[in-house]
Amino acid sequence: MSTEALLAHTLEEGQAAIEGLAPNALRVAEIMNAKFPKKALSAVASEMAPGVAAAKTATNPTCTALGDLVREEAAIAVASFRAAEMWLRLKTPSVSDGNNFGVDVQNYVISELQAMCKVMEAFVAAGRDYHWSRAQGVDKLFGDSADNSTSTSEDSETKEEDGKPKTTSTKKASKSSSTKEAKPNGFPDYQAYLVGIDVKQYHVAYTSLTDIKNNYLKAHMLFTKNMKRLADPRGEGEDGRAVHAMSMF
Repeated sequence: MSTEALLAHTLEEGQAAIEGLAPNALRVAEIMNAKFPKKALSAVASEMAPGVAAAKTATNPTCTALGDLVREEAAIAVASFRAAEMWLRLKTPSVSDGNNFGVDVQNYVISELQAMCKVMEAFVAAGRDYHWSRAQGVDKLFGDSADNSTSTSEDSETKEEDGKPKTTSTKKASKSSSTKEAKPNGFPDYQAYLVGIDVKQYHVAYTSLTDIKNNYLKAHMLFTKNMKRLADPRGEGEDGRAVHAMSMF
């Protein structure tokens, strides 16, 4: 692939990403409507509570699925925003004095895209943090306690030595250990903590998807309102011709 072909392909990718901003916002909104019916967080907690009993051997399926969903949507959005940013950078004209208002608009939009992209990149790791916090709660709730004990036995033996009886004794020590499940102090609080972790993840997934949807919309409006300046910041056309230059002839 030649450099010109790569540049053309990158511009096409960016254009497609820009055109897809509004449709992606609508798609995420539809996902949210399906995954998050209107309900109070107290109702969510009631739904999560029965799953605590299975927490020792299984993750919370609802929260795990939502975390995976946020991660995938964040990755899609980040790729889209980066493609749109690259499109803008390829549209940036050569450096020159004067008539730089359009370039300032480009730089402003690029900075906004970068800021939104940075926020969404953090969503990719949100599921990891949730599982770590939940594992700490599970360990407190169901962690096994070890019971170690040591027993000592003594054996004696009598032998004749020089015609006289002589008794010798040998001590033997043995160790045994057993593992048993024991409810820790504050068991009900640990249960409530685990439910709280799940409810928080549910809410975090909702707010993360909301941010992704809103970022799509904000980026869409930035391009829609400023497309003329963004595509041709100096009004010179893509080939650099001064299409608005006045002539005496």
